[in-house]
Amino acid sequence: MKSDFYKEYIAPVVVLVAICLVITLALALTYGVSNPVIEANAKKNADAARMELLPDAGSFTQVEGDLYQASAKVYVTEAYTAENGGAVISVDTASFGGAMNMMVGIDSEGKVTQIKIMDHADTPGVGTKNWDGNNIVGGGRSEMQFGGVSELTASNIKADKNIQQITGASVSGGAIYEGVKCALEQYKSIGGAN
Repeated sequence: MKSDFYKEYIAPVVVLVAICLVITLALALTYGVSNPVIEANAKKNADAARMELLPDAGSFTQVEGDLYQASAKVYVTEAYTAENGGAVISVDTASFGGAMNMMVGIDSEGKVTQIKIMDHADTPGVGTKNWDGNNIVGGGRSEMQFGGVSELTASNIKADKNIQQITGASVSGGAIYEGVKCALEQYKSIGGAN
């Protein structure tokens, strides 16, 4: 039996290439339709989180220019100043499960109001002991004692005698500590309370 070279070798390749092109086009169209909705929802959630951290702010203005970077693993991603003189600063910090994104509310006196964990990959029930069910640090058994803090001078959470570390969640607690420290530095650099 003689085989047909086109049917055995060329046709399957052409079919696979056509399928790949159709799937790529479908993914591109889906992305084009869904991405604006995803971005709008992310902005809405971030605005709501900022208002939750500084409810008396009125409105927020995004800080333009250089953002503070404590290290390659701890850095400010966004900073917003509040109408009332406070700020909400978003920080990415290295935690046990990888990057942790958090927002830190700072009042007009330069004191931390609240911290909200926006995204993390830490172990539920272990690393997450550092924040409560609403992802807000402060209050209840997850009290990290950052409320009212205006400066963190220790090299890390273990060296700071004023902050109580939660047993069994030391890496996450250290990540939050470094994130708050970074946010306070950013607040000072944009002309906040000294």
